[in-house]
Order: sequence, then C-alpha cells, then structure tokens
Amino acid sequence: MAITVIGNYQSNLYQNPYVSNKSQVTEKSELENTKSSNVSDYSDYLSKKYNCVKNGSVTISGAYLKECAKNSEKAKELEQNLSFYNESCRSGYINAKSNATAIGAKLVDYSESWSIDSTGNITMIASTTVTSGNDVKGWKELKEEQTKRLENKKVQQKKEEAIKQKKQQQNKIKEIHAIKAKNKNNTRNINLII
Repeated sequence: MAITVIGNYQSNLYQNPYVSNKSQVTEKSELENTKSSNVSDYSDYLSKKYNCVKNGSVTISGAYLKECAKNSEKAKELEQNLSFYNESCRSGYINAKSNATAIGAKLVDYSESWSIDSTGNITMIASTTVTSGNDVKGWKELKEEQTKRLENKKVQQKKEEAIKQKKQQQNKIKEIHAIKAKNKNNTRNINLII
C-alpha cells in the first residue's frame, strides 16, 4: 500500500503532462506489480532503490519500517531522508578535508553512517581518518609556527605603536615650534610699534 503511493508520488513528479492514456495504463499496471504486501517487501524495495540501505550505511529500525510500510506520509519522509544521504556524505567529506588541511594534516578516509530509530529520528555518525605523513607538517611543528607567528605579530604591533608615539611627539614639537614662532613674530610687532 505505501509503495503504491510512493510510486504514484514519484511518477507524478516526473510524469509528462502530455503523455497518452496508453502509457498511463501501462504505468498503473507497473505500480501494481511493485506493491508492498509486508515490511520485507518494503525493505527490499528500499535496498534496490537506495544504495546506502543496500550497503548498510543506513540502518532503519524494524518498527519504523513497519510504520512506513503502512503510512504513505512516513514512507515519503523516509525516502526524502534517504535521498539526502549522498549529498550529506559529500558535504561531510568536503568539510573533513578542509578541516584536515587547516590543521596541516591529510585526509585518508571519511565515512558516514546513519541509524534511523523507531520514531524516524536520524543519528548520523561520521568517521574521519587523518595523517601527518612525510610531506605534511606534524602537530608540534604547526603549533610552533603558530606561536612564532603570534610573537612576530606582537613585535610588529609594538613597533607600530612606537612609531605612532614618535610621530605624535614630533607633531607636538612642531606645534610648540609653531606657537613659539608665532609668539616671536607677535613680540617683534609689539617692539616695532613702541
């Protein structure tokens, strides 16, 4: 029953609206052949359609499979989640690779597995293996480089601060000289008037 609805959902999703009645009749008979009579049939259907179920990357609770076999909405939700598995793995792999690169390591292996419980909740487990081979710097070297960069940055900031203070002092001296020069000119003008 649930597979019939899933099949109808999929066929409506990809069906051309201008298809002849003959192909619609053929499609209906094909759907009737794929009907699920029990949980085992539904599980076989999912294994054929989704490689992640077939190879064991996704395990589904028997109670949830039973519920999905009876409830088309639950089945639709399950299949949407299963169709997202490959994209999730691809995204996880990209993130794991960039994280490994960021710490100076090399990604050796990445795997992801899902476990769907009796209520349909998904637990995702990702496993990443990284190495710091001969061509990759070790953790200690990376930490030392980071510490050295931070020290150099602090030294550079102190130098910039010293230069800034020196410029401020020079500007104050220039202001004082300008005020003295102005006062000297005013004193001359006063002497000339007297």
